Amino acid sequence: MASTDLNAQQETLFVLTANRFADGRVVWFTAQRYWSVLLEEAQKFSSKEALESAQEQAQQDVAAQYIIDLHSVELDSNLIPNTTREKIRAFGPSTHPEFNPRSVQETMPNE
Repeated sequence: MASTDLNAQQETLFVLTANRFADGRVVWFTAQRYWSVLLEEAQKFSSKEALESAQEQAQQDVAAQYIIDLHSVELDSNLIPNTTREKIRAFGPSTHPEFNPRSVQETMPNE
């Protein structure tokens, strides 16, 4: 029963993700308010209010056509996306290393 209590106390974390409009790359919203290709740099949100506030800010980037397909992603306790789709978006396709986000160390700051 103690493990159930620990799981109940564990907070759910979310991140914001989108695709960069210019080239379609998967990007993650950071605390510095720019979009990174690395999930590790994403700002983690534990409250619904903070997530909604960040989504409102990110909508400005949608309107400016910096990003498209903005949505939130739930993370597991290891800070890995819960769904297979989002794991692939975060860690790249399994076809060729060239397409893995870690092979390209780039970010797109907002102008």
